[in-house]
Amino acid sequence: KLGMGDFFYELSVKVAEVCLASRSRNGGIIRVGEVNEILSQRGTRFKFTDSSSSKSKKSSYGDDDIITAVKKLSALGSGFRTVTVGRSIMIISVPEELDDDHMQILNLAQDDSHGNYGVITIKDIRAALSWDEDRCERALQKLMGKGMVWLDVNNEGEKSYWFPSLWKKST
Repeated sequence: KLGMGDFFYELSVKVAEVCLASRSRNGGIIRVGEVNEILSQRGTRFKFTDSSSSKSKKSSYGDDDIITAVKKLSALGSGFRTVTVGRSIMIISVPEELDDDHMQILNLAQDDSHGNYGVITIKDIRAALSWDEDRCERALQKLMGKGMVWLDVNNEGEKSYWFPSLWKKST
């Protein structure tokens, strides 16, 4: 069982389900906190915690447990892994490798000082990272091709790149 107990085995399956179900919206990148929120909203329970035969069985879980579950999944070579992006830990559930350029753009999209949280423009990238336009376009095209970034063109023809994985649910 890859050295994982029943709790982490079950949590790994539930984390994978959330990641796969949200992939069409976020391109396979989601915040650990969002996975936790979705599992909590579902009222996720673990069948292995119902037994009173062991006092060490877990009955609740947190972000750290979800990160551990993803590490267990990564042992399968399934493309699941975590990365730190700015202030968030993200789960990537696609076998696509993100290079340093992609990670810098994700970090920038999380930085409110360059515009709205979760959205970026080529102008923002060029100003913050001193890249030429081709480098910006290349990195963004790959992210768009994987569905990790959505493009919006306003009436004036200005392009904004939105990161659904960084969106926070409105309360």
